[in-house]
Amino acid sequence: MGIVGALLVAPHVEDPATVVAALLPTLAGAYLAWCAYRADRLEAAAVTDPGAVADRLAVAVRRQWEAETQARRLADPYPLPVAWRGADPDLAEVTDGLAGRDDEIGAVFGGRVPDRRLLVLGDPGSGKTLLLVRLVLTLIEGRAQGGPVPVLFPLASWDPAVMDLRGWMERRLVQDHAELGVAAPGEYGETTLAGMLLDRRLVLPVLDGFDELPAATNGLALHRIAEALPYGYGLVLSSRPTEYRAALQPRTGVPARLTGMAGIRLEPLGAGDVAAYLLRDAGGSGTPAAARWEAVVAELGTAAPVAGALGSPLMVSLARSVYNPRPGETAGELPDPGELLRCATRRAVERHLLVRFVDAAYRPHPRRPCRWSAGEARDALRLLARRMERGADGAAEVAWWQLHRIVPGVLPRVLAGVLLGALAWLVEGVAMELGSQFAPNPLFIPYWEERGGLGVVAAGMCGGLVCALGASVTILLLCSAATNDLSLAFVANRLADGGVLALGGVMLAGFAHGARSNLRRPAAWNRQTLLTGAMAAALYVLAFHNACGTANALVYGVAASVFGADGMIADPVSPVARVRWHWSKRGIFMGLLGGMMLGGGVLLEGLLADVLSGGSSREYIAPSEPLEAMWAAEQVAAVYAVACLLVNGLRAVPIDLGTSADGQVLLANDRRTLGTCVLTAALLGTAVIGTQGWCAKLFGSTRVWGGGTTGAYLWLYIVGLVPAVLIAVAIGIRQSAWCHYAVARCWLALRWKFPYDLWGFLADAHDRGILRRTGAVYQFRHIELQHRLAEADR
Repeated sequence: MGIVGALLVAPHVEDPATVVAALLPTLAGAYLAWCAYRADRLEAAAVTDPGAVADRLAVAVRRQWEAETQARRLADPYPLPVAWRGADPDLAEVTDGLAGRDDEIGAVFGGRVPDRRLLVLGDPGSGKTLLLVRLVLTLIEGRAQGGPVPVLFPLASWDPAVMDLRGWMERRLVQDHAELGVAAPGEYGETTLAGMLLDRRLVLPVLDGFDELPAATNGLALHRIAEALPYGYGLVLSSRPTEYRAALQPRTGVPARLTGMAGIRLEPLGAGDVAAYLLRDAGGSGTPAAARWEAVVAELGTAAPVAGALGSPLMVSLARSVYNPRPGETAGELPDPGELLRCATRRAVERHLLVRFVDAAYRPHPRRPCRWSAGEARDALRLLARRMERGADGAAEVAWWQLHRIVPGVLPRVLAGVLLGALAWLVEGVAMELGSQFAPNPLFIPYWEERGGLGVVAAGMCGGLVCALGASVTILLLCSAATNDLSLAFVANRLADGGVLALGGVMLAGFAHGARSNLRRPAAWNRQTLLTGAMAAALYVLAFHNACGTANALVYGVAASVFGADGMIADPVSPVARVRWHWSKRGIFMGLLGGMMLGGGVLLEGLLADVLSGGSSREYIAPSEPLEAMWAAEQVAAVYAVACLLVNGLRAVPIDLGTSADGQVLLANDRRTLGTCVLTAALLGTAVIGTQGWCAKLFGSTRVWGGGTTGAYLWLYIVGLVPAVLIAVAIGIRQSAWCHYAVARCWLALRWKFPYDLWGFLADAHDRGILRRTGAVYQFRHIELQHRLAEADR
């Protein structure tokens, strides 16, 4: 800031060059001070020792599952008693001496499982996940410092045909605990901290829901697990017995088998345990609410369908949610549990409870008002269930930052282009009007029909060719509305300019993101960019009846085909907390190279102005005088180089491992990231571009951004703010997951009548026990509930 202030004062002293010369030596000291400060911060913040990283992960996992246990009411009024016995010998290698009950699971795993490899089998809703959560918390409680951390991985979102288990677990660790996505120290190889923990066996995988994988991939999934977690690697796996037996005995191929696995099978709940639990939750024996269960309790322990269904912890939990009053309710307002006796089969009882559960979760409560009726919630949950079913989008989970996958892929890019185009047209027009006041020039008139081009460039860097063309069309409509001109020459001119600038943005995207470090072979050139360049060249000829702009169109078309990168809309793995500046020699080199190539097109047109436009008096993009053309090219190159540097340098920082994974916190962090990114890029871009314009005027350019050599120098910084703001918005859209979430929730609300407050609906459904949260994503409380809702929708 001191240097910028001195530069602003320099024009008012007798010898400005002396001020500039005096400031140059301070740059080296400022750079060294910044490097030392940044190195100290990185050294203080980095935790790269494997044991220390594992300890931080253990704290995060414990907090996560303690909060989830409370949200699911697993201990209210007390944990359901779960008992188990040894599994069948054909399913596991060790089955004797493993019987136990409730909190004994930690002692069984630590003292009776010889190789720390346990298979947990149980029927649907038998309490497998409940037991695994207990095991995770117990193992963390007794864990030694620097030891392995038990991490529960829901297998429902794993596709074994696409990704190996080790890579999927690393990706899930980064998604749920984003700090683990940081690169590990060099001595551990080219991997992330999550990969480092897996390689050093500091993660004990607790794989839940093997039976939720598609039946066709069970055999492959078991082979992948055996391949990634060989003998000697601790492991806990849960499944239904039928699905696991089918995986051990595939119809084709050699069966895979997990070596050294001890196995237990969960027992159904006893009639006395079920009765005691339901009556206690209803207020205790002798209360009116408990008396409503008399007919059902009398059937427990018999062959009645209701007795078989209530042997499952899931069904008991659903039954108490449907029929027992919550604080502030009276039993007279609730349905009668006796209706369960009218169901003819066990399956009918289970389906009845699954259907009733959604209505019960959203029934009116005086102390807890609900923003959505039961019918609205049911429709929304059915849509989610259908999307989460295998075959819809391949993932049985919901993350708010990934909901943009539901939206047609072209829509976010078109909307980003419309936003950047409209913003560019407005900001450029206002800046040019202000500039004409600061630096009056009779040769420079701020025509509104010529504004908005930088927005096309920014859109190309943000979302590729489709995004840039969307911005170009938006600017055409705004310009035509401002001038009431829809002549063929005007439309052809604006579309040609938009096509050339779109190619420039696509080309800059390739340089900025380092997507193409080498030249593409001609066979691999992007044909869409070549066609766009050819059409832009033809439109220039149609608009001006000469070859004006043809050089730029053709050069940019070929360059974008060779270097360009299309479709830069981000697909973040997880939300981010903030952005930081990433300094790299490669980023500087690629930024300068991109600026030089795009500035070279302007210089080429200026030097060939007499040939292309039919005379030196006819000026379009670049002036015909060689020195002026060189300065114009330098100014364009500087803007594009700064754009590349900003996009390459501003990197997202993931959320801290120890922070809450609550959706509201993540959403707020991501919104702040967007604002920080825009503000940072705008300030840096304004300072660099404005200073470049100041130097250009100081050292003899006859024209800078349409202004003469006289006038207020502050105007140069105002003009420099225009491209800086547009680039900043483009970077923010690309970095922030909130932008994609905003588009997704609008699309769902308009197309499917989904609640507009999408995150609020998911969080509320989680609080009501319909959804469960695993890490930073949501899943249905049980896969059977998801299946039932999806079937009802069909």
